[in-house]
Amino acid sequence: MTLSKLYAAIGFFIVSLTASASDYGMSTALKLSLFSQATKSTTLTSPDAFNVYNEVTFSGSYCNSLPIVNPVGIFASPTGKPNAAGTKEEPLDLATALKNNNIVQDGDTLWLMAGIYKGTFVSELRGSESSPIIVKPYPGSRVMIDTTNADSGAGLQINGMWTHYYGIEVTSYDNKRVSTVDNSSNPSDITLNGGVDVIGSTNRIINFISHDNMGGINAWSKRQDGFAGVDTEIYGSIIYNNGWSAQPSDGSYGRGHGHAIYTQNFDGVKKITNNIIFFGFGTGIHAYQTGNQNNRGIENFDIQDNVWFLTGASDIRKGMKKYDCLVGGYQPVKNLLIKNNQGYSDIGRTMIGYASTYKDVPFSNKNADLTGNYLVQNFKVNGNWEQINMKDNDIFHGLSGNSSQISDISGNLFTNTEPANGKKIFYSNNKYDARRGRITIYNYDRETEVGVDLSKIVKIGAAYRIHSVFDLFGKPVLSGVYNGGNVNIPMGTIAPPQPHGLNGAINTDEGDDPKELFGVFIVTHAGC
Repeated sequence: MTLSKLYAAIGFFIVSLTASASDYGMSTALKLSLFSQATKSTTLTSPDAFNVYNEVTFSGSYCNSLPIVNPVGIFASPTGKPNAAGTKEEPLDLATALKNNNIVQDGDTLWLMAGIYKGTFVSELRGSESSPIIVKPYPGSRVMIDTTNADSGAGLQINGMWTHYYGIEVTSYDNKRVSTVDNSSNPSDITLNGGVDVIGSTNRIINFISHDNMGGINAWSKRQDGFAGVDTEIYGSIIYNNGWSAQPSDGSYGRGHGHAIYTQNFDGVKKITNNIIFFGFGTGIHAYQTGNQNNRGIENFDIQDNVWFLTGASDIRKGMKKYDCLVGGYQPVKNLLIKNNQGYSDIGRTMIGYASTYKDVPFSNKNADLTGNYLVQNFKVNGNWEQINMKDNDIFHGLSGNSSQISDISGNLFTNTEPANGKKIFYSNNKYDARRGRITIYNYDRETEVGVDLSKIVKIGAAYRIHSVFDLFGKPVLSGVYNGGNVNIPMGTIAPPQPHGLNGAINTDEGDDPKELFGVFIVTHAGC
């Protein structure tokens, strides 16, 4: 069993090819031709794409824009060579650059040139606390790791430490998304690779896009095999349509597999912040531990300012939506913070706690604090708890489970239904990208446009673009130069991205597409 698939066993929008050629009855030659063209086209980025920033992009600004960085450091390219000089003119290949600490050292920046890096990659880079290594795309470039037909493993496996990884897209165009073998986490007829596996300590995964992989981003922790995983941060990433559907041919039970974020934690603090998580086949955030870990493995989680919605919706079957956020397992939860997150699901939920015994031995979860969350979904408490503190939360679709264990539910809003009218808008700036922000809109009035106060993200005089999270590399839903006041964002105009190989899985009739009711948008701007 491969390393990434062993981990899987233990345990916003981008428009792309979503229907297999066989759906249209095409010849084999034409299928291959179209597939090849589609994969190749991802090297091209529209001038309207959210990640394009240069003098032309923001030429309309009349404020003092942030300067465009002149990259200095070491360079890698999809066409790079292992014995190259590592300059922009003679770039390295990615595998060599990530594995060789004699090349990329403390304080260095490894710049990734635009294009598709085919295969699975392992990073052994080791910076230091005072001089971390930076790995990021060349400014304004789309960098993709494509694991289609690659060797087993994750698109990016991170073994090193003190390295900050920015803005990489990890995906697969493997269209096999339904297993007919069994309901296991490692079926023989699924050949997807993992997205990102974080094994080393003190690494940051920042503003990634992980979609259509076996799992999105896995952040493991200290276990019996000696991995550490201390103080990992997953920030600002967009994670969707990962996993597969188990539908055993013998008619036995099958479920969706493959989580957006699968994680455990022992020591240090694991931060999961400012991410956007949606669709997929498994759970959104799956902080879960089983096995003999001496009552440890689900502790010190800091989960803040994320948006999660409709996880499980990628399954072609009806009614398969999952937990958008689940923190619990067969070991006790300890020191859990869930703060200022937004969630939406018609039948999904957020849940803390899972089991109350392990091998017939009872245990209690320790402590959890939930503050300022706005969840248009059910909230469930499972297992036994010593202390649950909740304050300033708005939770719709009701409380369930052992909710009597919450210390005090006053100061929170709990209802069984969402509002019949009105709006709720959330703004978030990106601490690692001064040109980027996020807007989350609950549009209970179902109006075709919603006015937002763009001054919370963009300065007057700055050119800006607003993309639906469903289509980051296409045309923005709104753009211009900000002159103050509200701007009107159109709602429900962008179709959701279907999982590769299962066109039609995201089905409006089943509540999979929130349309004008709910939307998440990425704002990019000149950074004045």
